[in-house]
Amino acid sequence: MSSSTSASRQSWPQYSPVPLRRCPDCPCMEPLKRLTCVKEENGNRGREFVKCLSKPQPGHVLKKCGHFEWLDEYAERLKLEGSTQELNFGGPLAMEHAPIWRTEQIR
Repeated sequence: MSSSTSASRQSWPQYSPVPLRRCPDCPCMEPLKRLTCVKEENGNRGREFVKCLSKPQPGHVLKKCGHFEWLDEYAERLKLEGSTQELNFGGPLAMEHAPIWRTEQIR
C-alpha cells in the first residue's frame, strides 16, 4: 500500500467495550450489535457503529429494523442520557467480551 493511500484514510477513534442497549426504534429485546465498517465508501472504512439486527419473526408483525448509529454518536447519546456501565438501561444490557477491534461486513 502506498503512503499516499494510507495517508488519505481517516483514522477513527478506537473505543473500549461499551454497554450495548436494546434498539430504541423497535420492540426487539436483543441488544444492538457493534460492528466495524469495512467498505471504503465515503471514507468510513474502520469506523465503528451499532445497529439492530432484528429480522421478521414468524407470527409477528415486526419488520426488519434499520436502526444504525456511528459508535461515537451512540457513546455520546449514552453519556448525555447519564448512562454508565453500572446502570440498568430498562432492557437487556450486554457488555462486550469480544476484542475491541472487529471487522465485519456491512450488509
